[in-house]
Amino acid sequence: MVVSDYKQLIAGFSGGFASTVVCHPLDLLRIRYSVNDNNAALRPQYRSYLHAIKSIIKAEGFRGLYQGLTPNIIASPLAWGLYFQFYHKMHPHFNYLSNVSLPFQNLVVGCVAGASVMAISNPLWVAKTRLCLQYENETAKTYRGMIDCLKKILKEEGIRGWYRGFVPALFGTLNGAIQFAIYNFLKDWRYRTKKIPRDTPLGTMDYLVFSSASKMLSTASTYPYQVIRARLQDHHTNYNSSREVGNIYKLMNRLDFIISVNND
Repeated sequence: MVVSDYKQLIAGFSGGFASTVVCHPLDLLRIRYSVNDNNAALRPQYRSYLHAIKSIIKAEGFRGLYQGLTPNIIASPLAWGLYFQFYHKMHPHFNYLSNVSLPFQNLVVGCVAGASVMAISNPLWVAKTRLCLQYENETAKTYRGMIDCLKKILKEEGIRGWYRGFVPALFGTLNGAIQFAIYNFLKDWRYRTKKIPRDTPLGTMDYLVFSSASKMLSTASTYPYQVIRARLQDHHTNYNSSREVGNIYKLMNRLDFIISVNND
C-alpha cells in the first residue's frame, strides 16, 4: 500500500468518525421514526423530534441519545475508510468502461465498492439498529451492549440474523456511489469551466459546496431503503423480506414510508 492509499484510508476513517459522533442522536431518532407503527404498547409515541429528545433525556439522561454509538462509531469510520480504499483501488480495473461517460464509471465503481463494504460491516449495522431501538419505556433491556447483541443474534437467529436488511442495504450502496458520482461530476465541471488542469487544487468553498450538494442529492434519492432496512433489523417485529415490509406499508397507506416522520 503506497502513501496515497494510506491517505485515502485515513481521510475516509477520520471523516466518518467525526460525523458519526456529532450526528448519532439524529441517527437514533431517524431509526426510531423509521419503525414507528403507532403501537403505543410496543413503542413510545413521539409527537415531534423535540418531544422525542426531551422524553429520552428525561428517562435516561443524555446517554440515552447515544444508545448504539459503539457499533456506529466502529462501523461508520470503518465503512467509509474501506469505501475510499476500495473505490480508488478498483477504479483502474474498470478501464474497459472507457467508452461510457465518466460519471457512469464512477457510479459502477461506487456500487461495487459499496457492496463489498456492506458484506463486511452489516452485522455491526444490525447491532446498531437494535441497540437504538431499546426504548426508555422498556422494563428490561434485551441487549447489554454491542458484543452481547452480536452474540445473542448469532445464538438465536444464526448467521442470517447478522445479515438482516442486507438486500435493501445493497440498494443503499447507491447512496455512496451516487454521492461520489455527483461529487466527481461537479469537480469535472468546475475544472472545465475554469479551464485548469485536473490536478490543480480547487478552492475550499468549491469542495464544501460540492460535498454538501452531492450528499443531499444522494440521500434524498436512496432514503426509502433505510426505512425498509430498519424494519427488517428491528427485534420487536419479524418481517421476513423487503417485499413483506413494502406490502404492509402499502396496505396501511402510510406517508412515513417515504419521509419516516410522524408529526401531529
